[in-house]
Amino acid sequence: MDDLLGWAGRLGAGEVVGGALLFNVGLLVTTVLGGGLLVRRFGDRRVAPPPGPVTVGEAVLVAVAVLLNSGVGVAGWALWKAGWIRLSGALGLRAVLDLLLLTLVMDALMYSGHRVAHRRRLYRLAHATHHRQVEPRPATLFVLHPLEVLGFGGAWLAVLLVREVSAAALGGYVLVNLVFGLLGHLGVEPLPARARRLGVFRWVALPMFHVGHHLDPSVNLGFYTTVWDRLFGTVDPAYDRMRHADHPAAAGVPDALQSAG
Repeated sequence: MDDLLGWAGRLGAGEVVGGALLFNVGLLVTTVLGGGLLVRRFGDRRVAPPPGPVTVGEAVLVAVAVLLNSGVGVAGWALWKAGWIRLSGALGLRAVLDLLLLTLVMDALMYSGHRVAHRRRLYRLAHATHHRQVEPRPATLFVLHPLEVLGFGGAWLAVLLVREVSAAALGGYVLVNLVFGLLGHLGVEPLPARARRLGVFRWVALPMFHVGHHLDPSVNLGFYTTVWDRLFGTVDPAYDRMRHADHPAAAGVPDALQSAG
């Protein structure tokens, strides 16, 4: 890992910009192709209405999000080069603990920011853009107002400025964010009932958790966990019943589907 950090430190600005663009395009392609495979594989477990055709507006927002995310990555590299962000080459338990801490801190910040974003004036300004996608598809992860893209990126960089983090944990968090974002916008529930009933998924958000937020924006404001929704009373009252059901859509989703239509 130290060798990788040394290599990154020797890159020129042009190489970093090009690499950031290539990396973020790769994340988009992975989301669309991987998500498409999951939707086809688990199409019989749909928990949201099938989405319509992709619009020009959606495609433009996705492209802008990729560009802005690339810019955030370049800004992070510049802050690291300047010594403001500190990364270590630590692996093993230290990297695991750093990943856990980074994920939980970001989960709290994202819940707080998400709740604020649903205040009426702010909602109309930015977050309403994402909620036009009542029927999510994998690429909906990137259908965001530019202010929200920059807000998430800014929060992420701010957290990294606070303390040294393992570079491996940083990479792991990017993967965690992609996986939860992708699964939360599939519109299907790929996990079988036996897995969904495990105690860990009382606290770790299932794919249907964020889908429920698209169907009813007043509930399920968290991203990676259900902790903050349970603490502040914003979890969907039907969520645990749906989580335990053999067929989630038969345990409460249809009402939401009707209201969404």
